[in-house]
Amino acid sequence: MRWIVRHAPEEIYDTKTDPERFTFREVLAHMVDWEPITLSRMRQAKEQPGSTLVAYDEVQRAIDFNYTATNPLEEVEKWAALRTATVKYLEEEAPGSWDLSVLHPERGKVTLYDLANMEACHDIYHIEQLLEFLS
Repeated sequence: MRWIVRHAPEEIYDTKTDPERFTFREVLAHMVDWEPITLSRMRQAKEQPGSTLVAYDEVQRAIDFNYTATNPLEEVEKWAALRTATVKYLEEEAPGSWDLSVLHPERGKVTLYDLANMEACHDIYHIEQLLEFLS
């Protein structure tokens, strides 16, 4: 992520490759916004198995948290720090808890293991999206 952001010229920050997707700037803001949500979902699976997760409207969050006013160079550093906390949680707290589950309002029953894998897939999706801006 850092490499991509450092190699992205500022003139692409607000470009849309698709009217239904985030701009480069908004992707980074979304990643920062979403990381604590993902971690809280993982914690909920471990601490409150069987409970129901809160669903979020990603488009509305982009508006509410003013993604368009963020700085990608700052956002990628925030994301890296937040990700470090998530990885630490998974390394220290998740072992032995991978099968604990919660109910996702849109996806049904998901385990802590599923949530960790969904986060990795989410990363790949947005990394590919960011790379599209560089091509």
